[in-house]
Amino acid sequence: MVSEPMDVAPRAPLLVRSTSPVQCILAFAAGAGLQHAFGLPLAPEDSRAALHLLGTVLADAGLVLAVWAFALFARRRTTIIPAHTPARLIVRGPFRWTRNPIYLAQVLAYIGLALMLDLPWALLLLPLPVLALQYAIIPFEEARLRACFGADYERYRTSVPRWL
Repeated sequence: MVSEPMDVAPRAPLLVRSTSPVQCILAFAAGAGLQHAFGLPLAPEDSRAALHLLGTVLADAGLVLAVWAFALFARRRTTIIPAHTPARLIVRGPFRWTRNPIYLAQVLAYIGLALMLDLPWALLLLPLPVLALQYAIIPFEEARLRACFGADYERYRTSVPRWL
């Protein structure tokens, strides 16, 4: 299925223009700062190795998923920037299972790195960027995709879940 954009959507709000990686980095950095200031144990010493291994697996899975999704964007010559107008609708690869594989990859990598680096405060702050994604960034992107691709996007939206 080849879809070309139909209209130009409204200008992106500031929260959307700031991009989700910036929001994740800020939350993660704040979590690292809080961990340094108010050390919170992640887990008993004897279970940390298992958590570090789990963290490595999650971070690596996030990286693989992000690279796969970015490659599809590059191949289809469309933007990965939420505030820019997309040139094409991508519905292949990981987009068959989730409408937001890059955001899912960010969350997996965030959790993985927090586990690898023993940063429970970062885990506690994870809801902040996820809420920004869920209630500001993704709805804006979905409205833009709906404006650009109409019925093609609606069919896709109803057949593929937002997260998993």
